[in-house]
Amino acid sequence: MKIAVDIDGVLADQVGAVLNIIEKEYGQKYSKSDVNCAHWIFEGRDIWLEIAKCLADQEYVLRVPPIERSRAAIRKLAEHDVFVVTARRPNPEAATRKWLETYFPCLKGYFYAKTGTKHLIPSDVLVDDFDLNIVEFVKSDPERTGILFTQPWSRNGLDIEKYSDQIYLCSEWQSVLKAIGEIDDAN
Repeated sequence: MKIAVDIDGVLADQVGAVLNIIEKEYGQKYSKSDVNCAHWIFEGRDIWLEIAKCLADQEYVLRVPPIERSRAAIRKLAEHDVFVVTARRPNPEAATRKWLETYFPCLKGYFYAKTGTKHLIPSDVLVDDFDLNIVEFVKSDPERTGILFTQPWSRNGLDIEKYSDQIYLCSEWQSVLKAIGEIDDAN
């Protein structure tokens, strides 16, 4: 089974890392639960613009911590063809690949896809934290399964329930492993 895994919000705690930067730069303290949509605004600023700014710094990219239990889960999935798909812009690719080699050396590939185009990736399963990517992925093929790695910003008004027979909602890696086991058993 081919499994595509997103980086930010699934493997990398990008939002937690950028919130630390926001606190240092702007003196504003927020938690991940405050970030309740994809284009969350704080003090008139869009968090995704702040993330893009941070991703331009190679040292920042290398310091982003992995999501809790993601490393162990990816090792457990090594029997499958597991690879990364990301919508990160190409400029931090070298640092991103170095980060992946450090934390996830068993991943078998790296695909760049713009947001909303992850349905073009040749995969049976997509694990992503953005509902648009999951819905587009499962809509593109009724044989595909999406796993929405739920974060406070994951739900952005899409009718994800319409595809409930193809989508698992998982809030942590243990439930992702269970979902992949169920998908594997069904095939």
